[in-house]
Amino acid sequence: MLLVTAVFIIGSGCSMGGGASYNYWPDLDQDGFGDSSVNGVSYTSGDEPTDYVLDNTDCDDTNADINPGATEIPDNLIDEDCNDLHAITFYYDNDGDGFGNPDVSEVIEVVLWEDTPENFVTNNADCNDKDPNVNPIADEIASNDIDDNCNGEIDTDDITYVDADGDGYGSQVQAEKDGVYNALDCDDTNSKIHPYALEIKDGIDNDCDGIVDEVS
Repeated sequence: MLLVTAVFIIGSGCSMGGGASYNYWPDLDQDGFGDSSVNGVSYTSGDEPTDYVLDNTDCDDTNADINPGATEIPDNLIDEDCNDLHAITFYYDNDGDGFGNPDVSEVIEVVLWEDTPENFVTNNADCNDKDPNVNPIADEIASNDIDDNCNGEIDTDDITYVDADGDGYGSQVQAEKDGVYNALDCDDTNSKIHPYALEIKDGIDNDCDGIVDEVS
């Protein structure tokens, strides 16, 4: 009687397949991380199919360079390490004019287009980060011996341009009055489009460089 009971207990702890069952996920790109977008499939250990793993943390199972163990590459609009953050190069904006110091930068992971660290911006266009009145869209003031608008010339710009969308960046149309001292805008109907905007994947050339949704 004792022998029969012992056999029953031992036998009940084993599966029909001879091993424990676990959930496996497809790993199509073979980076060691399973596809997080699909449901796991139960297989007996040792009987799982090829290209399946005990993991479901891959956010893009078509690209072996994208997974939780990957290195985040700055400024390419891709979340390589699947943490919902993007590495962006930010530049210090000491004078608070919206233009960064090209000599002071830091790569910071953020929620793209939502988080901007305090006193940092995504452009490096300031030629004097100690003076808020000196930047690419500042008014050029005659006879002050300062390159107010960072175009490499001093006291030479006396022509103003229409800024219809009010973003501080002028169109190619000269203004009769109340214009701005630059003609940098490629779309003067949208204030979110100008040379120093952050390029995003929206089918628009946000930063006026002639390329739509580029990945650097």
